[in-house]
Amino acid sequence: MSATLLEAPGTRLAGTPRAASAGGRRPTLEELLDATWRTACSHAEAECPVCHAGMHAEDGLARCGGCGTTLG
Repeated sequence: MSATLLEAPGTRLAGTPRAASAGGRRPTLEELLDATWRTACSHAEAECPVCHAGMHAEDGLARCGGCGTTLG
């Protein structure tokens, strides 16, 4: 998998600031998706990276109630 950087909009995703992370760089797409999945599974709700609706844990997966995106 490549370490492509995601040009993030001005909102927050899964409680992770989209500004510079450790080392002064922006998080990769993989890091953002992983943070979303972990947040949904541990805190019961995360922000969907596609439509920004709520994602909830369901059978070890994070599912969006808005667009149906699934992370796992």
